[in-house]
Amino acid sequence: MANTFLTLVPHRDVRLLLRTWSASLFAAGLPGAWSFPWVAPLAALSRPLHGEELKRLAHNLRECANLHGGPFKAGPPDIAAFSIGASNVTTDVFGPALGIELSDDFFEPCGDAVLCRLLPPVIGTALLQTAAKNNGSLPASASSPPEISFRAAALANMSCRPLLSGGVWDGYSFEWKIGMPRWLPKTARH
Repeated sequence: MANTFLTLVPHRDVRLLLRTWSASLFAAGLPGAWSFPWVAPLAALSRPLHGEELKRLAHNLRECANLHGGPFKAGPPDIAAFSIGASNVTTDVFGPALGIELSDDFFEPCGDAVLCRLLPPVIGTALLQTAAKNNGSLPASASSPPEISFRAAALANMSCRPLLSGGVWDGYSFEWKIGMPRWLPKTARH
């Protein structure tokens, strides 16, 4: 069974920087560096959001984050925990943290579709096993992500499910599909 998430999808030019950083993390020995799409999961959903809901959220994001047409800026890397799969296996997404705080008003157009918010918002560049997180076995390159700044972004549904081998999940392998993106307006409504 697949889980559904509301995700912030940075413009593809930024995803090229993230892809390069994921490659360096993988080369430095972080096995989960290719296991997550370069998006920021914002909330777990009980159902995919409809186009109009995503459109309203895209407008709300410009207003709630006080961006008003300015860029998103990613800071130091952080970790966000989330659950996937029918057994709700918890895993950690690692990547540059987005300096945005989303109020309860932001999620209002979703109604009861939001199961939980994922904090902090991070752009996924790797999945971490609990051992890597707890014993500090992250490579040195993990502490220095590229400078990430972008104005163009979209909101989209993302479904994912773990890929099982003999009924067991390895903690890294899953398939995902990102739905039709709804681009954020260039500026907030006034």
